[in-house]
Amino acid sequence: MGTRRPSRHGLSVSRQIGAVLARGGWPVVSGLAAGIDGAAHQGCLEHHGVPIGVLGTPLERVYPRHHAPLQASVGQHGLLLTELAPGAPVSKGSFARRNRLQVALASAVVLVECPLGSGALHSAELAWNEGLPLWVVPADTGRASAEGSNGLLARGATPLTRPEDLLTVLGPGPLRPLSPPESELNRPGVANTAAFTPHLLSALGRGASLEELCVAMERPPHELLPLLLELEASGTLMVEPGLFWRPR
Repeated sequence: MGTRRPSRHGLSVSRQIGAVLARGGWPVVSGLAAGIDGAAHQGCLEHHGVPIGVLGTPLERVYPRHHAPLQASVGQHGLLLTELAPGAPVSKGSFARRNRLQVALASAVVLVECPLGSGALHSAELAWNEGLPLWVVPADTGRASAEGSNGLLARGATPLTRPEDLLTVLGPGPLRPLSPPESELNRPGVANTAAFTPHLLSALGRGASLEELCVAMERPPHELLPLLLELEASGTLMVEPGLFWRPR
């Protein structure tokens, strides 16, 4: 998410992020606004991903108007969501409420470029308060269009310098087919679940993020995530927003 009037660099990075997430099996959620949002969905669609557009208008209304073809493509290949009934009036508050829904659907939030006072900053604050991973693409310090996003870096948001780093932390997405557990567990370097579980639970302690577990276990996310999901399904673990795991 980000500004409606981005730099060329911001548009390019946003499109790359959409493409990387699509290839990694992650749906791309945005408000279908002009600029950064639209570029992310274009990158997603170009790589046969699943875009999710959260609208601040009724479904039959397109805003901005020039996004009519894009909104139609998102509806055809992904999903369009809105809380507004057909014919309902639209106000500035409609888009603020849309931000709340966007964050509720997200596993992580990426802020590419936004000025002070941007609605994207509202979404970032919601994500921060919910404990979701928050990445920010660094930009020139003198660029007014990135003053708000750069400010979040100073507050401790994670810099995103390569779109591919998202998949390093998130691992494979829900839309990417996973190998059967048996083949995962029999690959070299991956222990069987029964033998591996005590070590995983010891590293987990009272709770840890996927990134923290990868560091502690010296394993990549694509090896740990299937085991974590299996333990969640068995009732051993529970997962919270931001891929934060706790023992039940």
